[in-house]
Amino acid sequence: MKRREMKKGWVVCMACAIVIVACNDNRTETNTDTTTEATTSTISSSPGTFVNTPVNVPDNVRTAFQTQYPTATNITWSPYKAYDRINWEWTGWPSMDSTYYAVNYTLDNRPHWGWWDRNMNWIGSTSTIQDSMMLPDPVRKAIASNYSGYRITSIDEEIDKNRTAYEIKLEKGDARARILIDKNGRILKKDTKA
Repeated sequence: MKRREMKKGWVVCMACAIVIVACNDNRTETNTDTTTEATTSTISSSPGTFVNTPVNVPDNVRTAFQTQYPTATNITWSPYKAYDRINWEWTGWPSMDSTYYAVNYTLDNRPHWGWWDRNMNWIGSTSTIQDSMMLPDPVRKAIASNYSGYRITSIDEEIDKNRTAYEIKLEKGDARARILIDKNGRILKKDTKA
């Protein structure tokens, strides 16, 4: 009888130990190709951009990102997906596919989105600017002289290794316009039927 009770106690102890270990095991797994798994979260301010999808981001890409943006916070990685607010053809960025990574992060109290390839190459980043007074003076002056009477409805800053540009949507009554303007006030692209 004692042996049976001892055996039953042993089984209960083992079951408890397994449950405790399973509950406490919240490690991030590392693959042999030095990637770490991260889960993204839905970002409401960018519809359709980030979804709850696990993604393996190579450590070298994460390191390159952290080197370029050491003060970034709220970092969330996902598989590549286009950011709906910008005209991708206007960016001049290479065509991207599912081997690229998208990252959402906060920098200077503003949400940013960026894209990287597997080889640590930064493609570009974009962020929304809420106040047109944050635009450089040459940009504000160019808008005032070329789009007098128009109201700015949205501003997206686009940055890559070659330039900083602003994709701006404007309206005046029924008239709509979308422009891409560099930081020096030079209009690079425009669509007055936007």
